[in-house]
Amino acid sequence: MTPLIRDCDSQDTLPVQINPIERPGSPNSAREISNRLNEVSFNAVLMKELRMMALLKRVASLSDQEGARWASMRIHRISSEMMLDLGYSSKLNAEWPFLTLIRGEGRRAASKFLDLHRADLGQRSSLDLDPFLQGV
Repeated sequence: MTPLIRDCDSQDTLPVQINPIERPGSPNSAREISNRLNEVSFNAVLMKELRMMALLKRVASLSDQEGARWASMRIHRISSEMMLDLGYSSKLNAEWPFLTLIRGEGRRAASKFLDLHRADLGQRSSLDLDPFLQGV
């Protein structure tokens, strides 16, 4: 997200989450553990930047232009519960029926997001960053 914030004039950033941050239960098989490891690795950079944004929102000095830009960024997120049902191998699936399935799910998730948060865009963040500071 850093290049988006540094090089873009928009004050709103809207990541589309394709990997769940949390999953119910613990992985048991080698395949489940490998899938979860890939999800955690993929999400590590996003989580780090969301934590950084949350910290900057709390402590940024208005005289520090870079910090103030990060602190004023409005963050939103589109996600889908369907991603909980998909394993790592789904990221390698290029079959047309699967691609149309996830395209349709993406459109459904975006529509749901807009129904809930359309008025937030350009006004305020719809993603609470404070939980990303737990343990920091």
